[in-house]
Amino acid sequence: MAGRKWKSRDHDTIFIMQLMMVALFWVFVAGLTIWLLNLLQLAIELNDVPGFPMAISLVAIPVFWTLASVLTYVFVGLRRNRIPD
Repeated sequence: MAGRKWKSRDHDTIFIMQLMMVALFWVFVAGLTIWLLNLLQLAIELNDVPGFPMAISLVAIPVFWTLASVLTYVFVGLRRNRIPD
C-alpha cells in the first residue's frame, strides 16, 4: 500500500470525523461548565460550604476550556497548512 493515492472521499470522511471530534469535545466542555456552575449555585442555595465546588470549578473550567481551545487551534492549523491534492 506504499503508493496508494487517497481519494477525495477519504479526505472528506476524515475531515468530517475530525470536525465531529472537535464539536463533541466543545459540547462536553460546555456541559461540564454548566454542571459545575449549577453545583456551585446549589451549594450556595443550601448554605453549604462552597469550598469544594469552588475549588473544583476554579480548576476544572479553565483547564477544559484551554484544552478545547488548543484542540480547535491544532485542528484549524492542520487544515490551513495541508498540501492540496
